[in-house]
Amino acid sequence: EDIEAGTCKPKFQTEPTLPIYLKFSDVTYKVITKGMTTSEERDILNGITGAVSPGEVLALMGPSGSGKTTLLNLLGGRLIQSTVGGSVTYNDQPYSKFLKSKIGFVTQDDVLFPHLTVKETLTYTARLRLSKALSRQQKEKRAIDVIYELGLERCQDTMIGGSFVRGVSGGERKRVCIGNEIIINPSLLFLDEPTSGLDSTTALRTVQTLQNIAEAGKTVITTIHQPSSRLFHKFDKLVLLGKGSSLYFGRASEAMAYFSSIGCSPLIAMNPAEFLLDLANGNINDISVPSELEDEVQMGNSETETRNEKPPPAVVHEVKFSMAQNTMNIKSLSKILQTLISLLKGKYLVEAYESRVAENEKKKLMTPLPLDDEIKLKVFSSKREWGASWWQQYCILFCRGIKERRHDYFSWLRITQVLSTAIILGLLWWQSDSKSIRGRQD
Repeated sequence: EDIEAGTCKPKFQTEPTLPIYLKFSDVTYKVITKGMTTSEERDILNGITGAVSPGEVLALMGPSGSGKTTLLNLLGGRLIQSTVGGSVTYNDQPYSKFLKSKIGFVTQDDVLFPHLTVKETLTYTARLRLSKALSRQQKEKRAIDVIYELGLERCQDTMIGGSFVRGVSGGERKRVCIGNEIIINPSLLFLDEPTSGLDSTTALRTVQTLQNIAEAGKTVITTIHQPSSRLFHKFDKLVLLGKGSSLYFGRASEAMAYFSSIGCSPLIAMNPAEFLLDLANGNINDISVPSELEDEVQMGNSETETRNEKPPPAVVHEVKFSMAQNTMNIKSLSKILQTLISLLKGKYLVEAYESRVAENEKKKLMTPLPLDDEIKLKVFSSKREWGASWWQQYCILFCRGIKERRHDYFSWLRITQVLSTAIILGLLWWQSDSKSIRGRQD
């Protein structure tokens, strides 16, 4: 299997998936932080726009605290809709509770039972979540199919493991978490940093798995923190966030060309993802300053000049020092410093995105989807195929709990201890006389 070349055939050829086109336009999200005496409203997301179609992998990338996970939770319907602004549609329809059965969500933390094997974990998931119209044999077969689709056949009888129990590797554990969600054949799959804590090769295999899932007709959205160069080129689309604002949306392969067109390009050969994260963080080391800004500054008509803001003391000191050295006049130096401050704050990148990309993307979002009305409405059909009944859930969960605790309650050490204690105590009071006072006291 040639992972780097991407020549492996997609393995996720399961039952047909209902296609879902996800669009989001001018998405905003605010939270209220309450203090001792006052409360403050804080903007988490500011006007995020994008779209992703079935068969594509959308990456949400940005530095820590940029709003990636918040946006992912918002698109997955995990945030209170009353606090969300803008438009988020699924096949041109708003979010509904009936969409839950079509969504799979993989969290960043791998929450699994450490003493269950890979096969047992996926089998119990299938018995709990798949439609009750399927027989037990069909559900177990579906679990086996997922094991082979994810390449877990070699470790299917290995325990998951945890902090104190040896088990499968980190990449295999992450694929088990993905299997818990794709076992229901979702149309939308959300993943929160699936490559965190993995080495580059394992991370590449995980993203290749996401590509295979998307090729089966599913819509995949994932957050990514710091991908390698090979990993970056695996994504179809990219949303770059910086302090809650959108700095880029489009094809991942065209991101470098876009930033070069606005005057931001690396001065040395570097990983595209690393370059984009440096821009989002405001780190302009080894990055060229836009030439058009320099020209505007020299002409004295810079449109990106920071207005109604006083330079910080360090900037004022630098200006005075330069004046003392007679290097340039204070007006030009002040405008250059203010322009660089604006660039560091990301204002220039946000303004460039809004003027060059955002409006065109919003127009594209207005284009009707190539779907029949019947398919659009089928996503929100009130007819829901429930999984196991209440009694079946109780029995399945009870059996799963027994198997999870089997190493505590049913270990040979525990059994030997109980039997030995019973035999010793039985021998001590063997044939004791219960009629005498001494015997009753014993």
